[in-house]
Amino acid sequence: MYNPYMRELLLLCLLPVSAFAQTGKLGAFTDSGDIGAPPIPGSAEFDAGAAQYRITGSGTDIWGKADQFHYLWRTVSGNFAVTATARFLTEGNDHRKAGIMLRQSPDTDSPYCDLVIHGNGMPAVQFRNARGDTTNTVDFPIEGPGTFQLKLVRQGATITVSVAKSGAPLRELGHTSSQLGSPVLIGLAVSSHTQGASNTVLFSDVSVEPLALPAGQNLGVFTHSGDVGGPSRKGSAGFDAATGQYRVTGSGANIWARQDQFQYVWREMSGNFAVTATMQFLGQGAEHRKAGIMLRQSLDADSTYGDIVIHGNGMPGIQWRSNQGENTNAFDLPFDGPGKFKLKLVRTGVGITVSIARDGAELKQVARTEVAFRNPILVGLAVCSHQPDASDTVVFSDVSVEPLAPPAGQKP
Repeated sequence: MYNPYMRELLLLCLLPVSAFAQTGKLGAFTDSGDIGAPPIPGSAEFDAGAAQYRITGSGTDIWGKADQFHYLWRTVSGNFAVTATARFLTEGNDHRKAGIMLRQSPDTDSPYCDLVIHGNGMPAVQFRNARGDTTNTVDFPIEGPGTFQLKLVRQGATITVSVAKSGAPLRELGHTSSQLGSPVLIGLAVSSHTQGASNTVLFSDVSVEPLALPAGQNLGVFTHSGDVGGPSRKGSAGFDAATGQYRVTGSGANIWARQDQFQYVWREMSGNFAVTATMQFLGQGAEHRKAGIMLRQSLDADSTYGDIVIHGNGMPGIQWRSNQGENTNAFDLPFDGPGKFKLKLVRTGVGITVSIARDGAELKQVARTEVAFRNPILVGLAVCSHQPDASDTVVFSDVSVEPLAPPAGQKP
């Protein structure tokens, strides 16, 4: 029976896993390093008393097909707003840069999107849509050097940017689209625009705030939904709080081989956990349409993943892609035909253990494999029609996501 109190308790238990308001030696961020190996090493320091970040960076530029700069970042998922006030402390090239950056990875040619201020006071939005592509840019009128407040908001694939100079009110400059996926690196970037010198910037009033789901959207214990792999027919996901059921509709060629297409409803998690769900297909469709519980490193179509799925003909299968871009591995299990299936997936370290029950029977552990994910990972429900020109709908009930304590002797 669905218990709304238990759902709220579960949400409260899971909030610390993905909360943004962490404060350590790097403040709200977790990592600092040079991107693109500039010859003069950079650095990042956080003054907790003043709540200020002092970042020194070298490097030829954030531009072209590859970048060189210093980056202070953390990994986040979903929708968020980032604000920071930036002031150059050193003289240098007119086109040295400092600002807020979203980045898919620390690779020098990674896709990214940023809002930066040049040394001469020119605001700009820059973005690289695919790895190794040339950077696109939109420059705004130069206001001259000063202190600039920057704000970057991500909502789905939309990036909206705002700027204010010397204490004036923030004004929106506009928005663009960026398919960086989730999770993504979010942080502060500094480049000197030359390999022969460094540039130091002071950032203050820095905040990284999660944004609520759009009005009227409720995904229960999950936080996001969307299509993976760009299927031509759009999918959807909804949650009925009264019944505790999820109704997920997905299209897509397959969850298979080197790339996937499907509808996904998910949340971000770290550590060990157990996920359970009871699922049933609605209507008819391809025998090898799939629905089940999935762990995924990212929303990239070729991401590392592991799942337990039921095919349309009732065949259970455990699938996993050990590394991004590799072929899917699969092990199919004996089946008795379509029905209502209860699924359980447990992650313990690199181990993934799966259990299945059909039509109200007792859960039975059926298989185990290993997939080495980096924390955090995406945890959720997946539906694929196995037909690009058709959709399938699945009802999931009795869904739970429970964090597990680490095994005895293992650090949390």
